[in-house]
Amino acid sequence: MINKKILIYCGGGIFPIEGMHQVRILNQIKSLSKNHTVDCMFLYTKNNHKIESINGLSSFCRNIIPYRTFSQSFAFRLIKRLFLNKIYEYIAFPLDFFTLSNTITAKSIARDIKKGDYDIIIAHYWQASGFLKYLPHNILKCIDTHYLVEENLDLYYKGMYRHIDNGRLEKLLKKELVLQNACFENADLLIVNSHAQKDILGKKGSYHPICIPNGQALEAYLEYHNNHDEKDNNLLFYGALSNQFNLKALDRILKNIWPKIQKVYPDTKFIIMGSSPPTWLQTLATDNPSIIVTGFVEDVRSIFKKCSVCLLPLESGSGFRGRTVELLASGVPVVGTTNALQSVQISHEINGVIADTDEGLIQWTLKLLEDKVLYQRLSLAGKVFAKDNYSLEATFGKLSKYLAEVKT
Repeated sequence: MINKKILIYCGGGIFPIEGMHQVRILNQIKSLSKNHTVDCMFLYTKNNHKIESINGLSSFCRNIIPYRTFSQSFAFRLIKRLFLNKIYEYIAFPLDFFTLSNTITAKSIARDIKKGDYDIIIAHYWQASGFLKYLPHNILKCIDTHYLVEENLDLYYKGMYRHIDNGRLEKLLKKELVLQNACFENADLLIVNSHAQKDILGKKGSYHPICIPNGQALEAYLEYHNNHDEKDNNLLFYGALSNQFNLKALDRILKNIWPKIQKVYPDTKFIIMGSSPPTWLQTLATDNPSIIVTGFVEDVRSIFKKCSVCLLPLESGSGFRGRTVELLASGVPVVGTTNALQSVQISHEINGVIADTDEGLIQWTLKLLEDKVLYQRLSLAGKVFAKDNYSLEATFGKLSKYLAEVKT
């Protein structure tokens, strides 16, 4: 395998890890560093985030390059909070793109990257990739998309964003699509994390996508033995609770799904695991002993072992569901909507359950709690599926080989 000099570029710090996008970036770096020389450049706003990112990456990267521009300064962030957010919402302009890829910032980043004599650049998120157009042609320029604007537009037209109070959302998404496509034109390779995204780009015909799902270190999850007989039929919701789409799904469970399941199994607990739980949710748990809010949990397997089924009725939001892979690898069956599970390519009744109506979600959950044979079959199938498709070897190992063979 030919060793390439690769720069991973991020529009924000990788540590502290608070979301699956950071897990993807970190695991990509870990995997590529086994066969290539990897540097990492990232923008940062807080010094403690810079220090944590340097410490967390030092074992894998040759050089770590923290970068701070005016748009990351305290003064700009204060102006953004007080004025720019409202102005850009009013004119429906993507503020993230302006902040991360304005001409001054993009040229400054490109100027420093040219000094590194890299074979390959991987920029994470199109909003932060504006510098690519200022790089020479002998560098292979890649964008790891994480999501596509087309996915969000499709959800908008299906009425899945009615909970967002933004009358200019359609206009904003259309502008984002134009900017996204312009950024894609500056890239030689697009790295997507789902086959759905690859299909979207494939229909356009002018892009060169490669599908690399969110590879994860799954050994600790695969070793976990999930025994349904030892559980108390507790249900689980697992996701960051600062995320508006997760909160919408959680609200759906609490209002329409959980009460009906609890009527059948009165002793069942509903465990909600995720960082940054809002005050209203913590209050609800205080008043209702059958609802448990854990907040952030270091070792999620300690919660998995208490739960029989995970409910994931996401109606909106896009991207790859990395937490679902952890559940599959641990043998915890997931009952979710098409929107929640299609990016992971779960097949209904093969390695998970897909249902889009409240009644369907309720009935399938009850069936899994009652049918131990079905439960064990889906549990074991989920483990095999996760290992074969989402281990580091099956994902970023594939990317490493691809980049080694590509001509630069």
